[in-house]
Amino acid sequence: MADALRVVILCEDRRTERLLRALCDRYSVRVVDVDDAPEGRGAASAYVVRRYAGSVKKLRSKSFQRNLGLVVATDGDNVGSRSRSDALAAELEPPRTEKEPIAILVPTWSVEPWLAALNGIEGVVETRSLKEDPDCRKMWADGATERATFRRAADAWRSAPSPLPALAAAYEEATRVGL
Repeated sequence: MADALRVVILCEDRRTERLLRALCDRYSVRVVDVDDAPEGRGAASAYVVRRYAGSVKKLRSKSFQRNLGLVVATDGDNVGSRSRSDALAAELEPPRTEKEPIAILVPTWSVEPWLAALNGIEGVVETRSLKEDPDCRKMWADGATERATFRRAADAWRSAPSPLPALAAAYEEATRVGL
């Protein structure tokens, strides 16, 4: 098991972390550390952007560990996926290379549309937040339901082309770290 893939997760919130952990479990990728934004201390997206360069520097310092990667997840919120990805890129010098095991996942608004789409909810769009949507809130109404939501999402990951552009892009990005 010496060659098993391992990742560090840098993300905004616990819901995103839970999805990423479910994906890692599904694809036998071991999570070695998680850095998620502390609640109630400013914009979580700003936290991820601030921590990104340091996380990459730490990963690069361990480049001799060929099976270690970094998964970064931050919401596009009101600026969108492209702007958030550009903000991350602007923080990094030298830029991320094609061969580096760094996956950047940026939902257009938030992770909830991805969870809804991966759980088979029809008509999901990425252009608005679904955090308060009653149909989506049912997916995490209690602990057992929430666990099932993440398990179904992980099982559905890359099982079919996604109609959500940012999710389709995430499928491609995630392959950089074995997801």
